[in-house]
Amino acid sequence: MVARWSSFPCIVWALLLAAGCRGEASSDDAGSSTGSGSTSATTTTATGSESGTCPQPVLGCPCEAGECVAPAVCIAGTCSAMSTTGVGESSSSGDASDSSSGTGPIACNDGQPHAGELCLGSPTLLVMGAAPTGVVLANFDGDPSLDLATCNRDGNEVALRPGDGGGNFGARTTYAVGASPNDVVAGDFDADGHLDVVTADTGAATVSWLRGASNGSFTAGGAIAVGMAPQQLVATDFGGEGRDDLVISNATDDTVGVLLSEPAPFAAMVTFGVGVAPRGLALAQISDDSELDLLVTNTGAATVSLLLGNGAGQFGAAAPFPVGADPRAIAGGDVNGDGLGDAVTAEASGNLTRLLGNGLGSFGAGLPFATASAPSALELVDLDLDGDLDLVVASSGDMTLRVLTNDGAGEFMEAIQLTTDASPGALAIGDFNEDGLPDIACANTGGSTVTLVESSA
Repeated sequence: MVARWSSFPCIVWALLLAAGCRGEASSDDAGSSTGSGSTSATTTTATGSESGTCPQPVLGCPCEAGECVAPAVCIAGTCSAMSTTGVGESSSSGDASDSSSGTGPIACNDGQPHAGELCLGSPTLLVMGAAPTGVVLANFDGDPSLDLATCNRDGNEVALRPGDGGGNFGARTTYAVGASPNDVVAGDFDADGHLDVVTADTGAATVSWLRGASNGSFTAGGAIAVGMAPQQLVATDFGGEGRDDLVISNATDDTVGVLLSEPAPFAAMVTFGVGVAPRGLALAQISDDSELDLLVTNTGAATVSLLLGNGAGQFGAAAPFPVGADPRAIAGGDVNGDGLGDAVTAEASGNLTRLLGNGLGSFGAGLPFATASAPSALELVDLDLDGDLDLVVASSGDMTLRVLTNDGAGEFMEAIQLTTDASPGALAIGDFNEDGLPDIACANTGGSTVTLVESSA
């Protein structure tokens, strides 16, 4: 476990507060190489003052909310060190007695979500199959719980495990797809009310469509020809007709393709030229209209292509924006709180780059910042509940997941680092333990597993 934002050691507390402490720590590690995610936690709590008296509310002394001498906080009527999870703790700034509800201390594992609180359990591994390259969390069987699916490159298959809503996943079922699937997405492509999955089959120049049924099973929907070496997919309903459409990056052709699902099952692919060897895809509102625009990373050109959308699955000419070498993934959203769409890229060369939008369908100069070795995937999500978008980054070079918290102005700081299995390469975010907080799933291509990380309050 790696603890960032860790509590002060006892000797420092004694020097600063003139009061002793006796830390008690407990750990409940429910991780399993074949099990599902389970939050484990370590809580550090002061148990009393060496002097036996409490002239002021310091460690071990009785308190009410907001009374403790900082950096102690009042927990269960006693001034205590802030609670931590197995890998991190509340990253809130300001008075620790403040909370989103206005009462109580900011502390992990108190059952109450607080703005600025970052509480993640220890990572656990779930076996999915040979070389999972893509992962998706979605409700395939119609119950309230999220299920987990991966595309497995070396097995030419999709693997599905149903979720129980408690962070656990059931028996694995596999379905054959095309050669060397590299990505998987979920969507209702036939408007029957059931979620389907589609894979990008890099070795076959196709996408494979698996049609979903009400019980969460799939039947073959067919293989659809696309460009050469399809890499990644995004799905959305461009026309608002209740059927999801597809966008595909075709690496060898230097194009992105759009497959509209109307007329059924899919219309002929329409292509748009981008940069050299496109890979990562994201849809986001970058211009000042209400339509989704398309972001593409070009691994062979060290650029991002921005294609402005018209809302019907059509896009304008690609505009290139320089980023770092070998950009693998991209995410879009408002990272600096100005109400305009931005983007962040993950580059195998070791950097992330921010592209800040101007609201006119363009970006300013890229703003790079260093991160771990060979970042391979990233997602923007508000993990610490403070209203701005944080970064989750998977890094294949050192087998880690990193959470970088956002200061609200688009500056990111590493808060938590977790260990994955070999070659993490794809991410999915969703609440699979049904506590109202976003959890993380990471596909580990070199380990035949998915890493699960649960958030908690």
